[in-house]
Amino acid sequence: MLAAAVAVLGWAGMAQSAGAAEGPPLPVAANGNEVQVFATGVAVPTQIAFKGRTAFISGGSEGPVKGGLYYVAPGAKKAKRVPRTPSNAFGVAWRGGSLYVNYGTKLVALSGWTGKGFRSSRTLIAFNPKRFNGFTGLAFGPDGRLYTGVTLQFDRKASKRPFSNSVVSISPRGGKLRTVATGLRQPWMMTFAKGIRSPFVSVLGQDTPKGTKAPDLIVKATQGSDFGFPSCNWSNFDRCNKRFDTPVLVLEPSPSPSPMGITAEGRKLYVALFNGLHTKQGPVGPEIMTTNVRGTKIRDFVTGFVAPVLLANHHGGFLYMGDLTGTVYRVRT
Repeated sequence: MLAAAVAVLGWAGMAQSAGAAEGPPLPVAANGNEVQVFATGVAVPTQIAFKGRTAFISGGSEGPVKGGLYYVAPGAKKAKRVPRTPSNAFGVAWRGGSLYVNYGTKLVALSGWTGKGFRSSRTLIAFNPKRFNGFTGLAFGPDGRLYTGVTLQFDRKASKRPFSNSVVSISPRGGKLRTVATGLRQPWMMTFAKGIRSPFVSVLGQDTPKGTKAPDLIVKATQGSDFGFPSCNWSNFDRCNKRFDTPVLVLEPSPSPSPMGITAEGRKLYVALFNGLHTKQGPVGPEIMTTNVRGTKIRDFVTGFVAPVLLANHHGGFLYMGDLTGTVYRVRT
C-alpha cells in the first residue's frame, strides 16, 4: 500500500548523491550472479525502455525531488535528461521507432532520436490535469495496443473522473482509448508474459483508515474484469472472491510489501517490492521477488537494497532494477 511516493522525500539526499564515486552497497541476487550498477542519477526511477544499446528511463517527481525523462548512452554510467522534456515522467515504452512516454495526464510519442534528443513529438492523448487522475506504467500488448493504468483520486472511495481505478488500452496511431479492467485502487505497472494476451498488473492496496488490513495485489487484467474497488478492498478474501474477479496474488500487509515495477521472463514474473516481504524470520526489506503467472513459487530474488525499489524490467537476458538512491542496477537472470 502506497498512497503516493511518500517516502521519496526521505531519500532525496541519497538520490542527489547517487553519482558519488563509492555509491551505495550492491544488492545481492539469489542466483549468484553479480549485481552491477547500470546507471546513476535517475530520481525516482519507474520504468526503462531500450532502443538498441540506448536506455530511456522515466523518473517521477515528489516534492523537491524532480525526475523526468532520462537516457543512458551506450557505455555511459551517468543518466542525462532528454532536452525539452518535462521534469516528471511515470512510464516509457519503445515501439516501431518511437518512444512512448507518460507525463502524468498526457501520453506522447517521441521519434527521430539523434543520440542526444528527439526531432519530433506527437501527443497521443491528453486530459485536463484538473479533471483526470493520471496514467501509470506503460506496456505494449500482443494486439499492438498500448496498455496503462489510471490512478486513484481517493484512497477508499470511488472517483467520478474518467477511467479512474482502471486499466485501459490505447491505439498508438489514433489515440482511441478503451477500458480493459476496473475496480483497481491504484494500478501501477504492468507487463505481458509469453503466450498470454492480458497484462499482469501491480496494484497498491487501501491505506486508510489506520489499521486497515487491505492487501496489495497482482492481477491479470482480462477484458471486462472487475476487481471490486472501492466496494471491495480484499481484506475479506472470501467475500470479495464471491463477487469479483480473483487476483493472481494477494500480498498481505504485514507491513505492506507495496508492489511497484513488474516484468516477465517467459512465464516468470519479477516484482519490485518497495518495502519487501515480511517473513517469519522478519522483514526482508526492499527487494525483487519472483513468482509465476499463477501466483505460486514465490521467492526472494534480489535483496540488500539500501532504499525502496521501484523499477523492474527484463531485457536481453538481464533484469534491470532501480531504487530511490537514483541508481539503476542490472543482473543476468
